[in-house]
Amino acid sequence: MVWSTQEQLAQARKRPQSRAGTLYGALEPIMGAAGGDEPDNRSLLDSLVQRGSLTTETARRHLALIEGFGQVNATLDETYEILLLVRSLPQTYAYIDGAKLLVETRRLAETRFVPERLETTDQVMDAVRKGFAGGADGHGIATAYESLGVRHTTIAETYPSPPDHPYINQVSLAYTLLTFSYSPLVGMRAVGEDVPEGDALLTWMGVWKIIGSVMGIEEGGLPDTFDEARGLWDLIVASPGYGASPEGVQLLRALKEHVASNQKAEQPVDLIGEHGDPTVLALLKS
Repeated sequence: MVWSTQEQLAQARKRPQSRAGTLYGALEPIMGAAGGDEPDNRSLLDSLVQRGSLTTETARRHLALIEGFGQVNATLDETYEILLLVRSLPQTYAYIDGAKLLVETRRLAETRFVPERLETTDQVMDAVRKGFAGGADGHGIATAYESLGVRHTTIAETYPSPPDHPYINQVSLAYTLLTFSYSPLVGMRAVGEDVPEGDALLTWMGVWKIIGSVMGIEEGGLPDTFDEARGLWDLIVASPGYGASPEGVQLLRALKEHVASNQKAEQPVDLIGEHGDPTVLALLKS
């Protein structure tokens, strides 16, 4: 069951990225034995079944979602990509733990670091989506494991966190995942763009749930449906971990400067102001 109370959320914020009960932990020995190779989605699911980490039924369900993802993914035009920059990224700055970590690592805190970091993020998310859009023969699971799962572990081990909770915790991870799966669709609907509906929407959410488990997110942070995602989003936004911070303000300012500097017009268009999340923009207004 997805977290539904502030108490559950508060406890989840104390827990780090999880190996227990997630695909991240189940994949660790398999990927370690792969010796640097990138197994395809089907073979990894088969390996998980053979090791007893997944039931045959669950593996088949995962594979069916993956097989349908390519068609759903293809329906999302460049508006989705734009919203990842002007809506989703600023939203991550409103979760205090993530904002503090980004400044600690200097990953987006200064304008001069923004282009490289944005390019890296774009490449990773593009590779993950393409890896699942490739169906059974794609490499989405392996790519997500290395680029999102192992990467977060490495960062968590490198940078110290507060004694009461880690920066990379279950809630910060779940919230970040929602900024890729749920939030852009809300933004697309707001500007009148078509978004996946019905079974297509369930496929979209289902694959992102797989990605989340590969990242090390517990079941409570992985909604099955769009409505569950909305409920989890609202719960997180109402929690103490969400809010304004000096780091969030600094990050948003650097991003705005980057977006403006990349426009050739004498009067740059405020794309973040036009298409960003109004709540976040008001929260992090400098």
